[in-house]
Amino acid sequence: MKNDLIKINSFTENTKPIIKVIDKDSFYDIYIFLRDLTKDEIILKYINNFLILNLSLKNKYNDLVNFKRILYLNKVNIDKIQNSVQANLIYLKIPKN
Repeated sequence: MKNDLIKINSFTENTKPIIKVIDKDSFYDIYIFLRDLTKDEIILKYINNFLILNLSLKNKYNDLVNFKRILYLNKVNIDKIQNSVQANLIYLKIPKN
């Protein structure tokens, strides 16, 4: 039984969201697929052309999973970001300057 708990814990620790960035003419589409996680908190920072995503997510056991991703996005207007959050998806639309 102890081995089963180890397998469950290692599986949940390896669960991470999938991030897809699509570069379009006038904006970036960013899709964050949460898989079996739910959104707790999202913090975005834009510093020197780098978008820093800090995600606090929860797994099905209500454990907190922190995830950080840094993306290079040149010349964007972070003040006009549009977003949408659904059950398993976070969508960001970031216009370019």
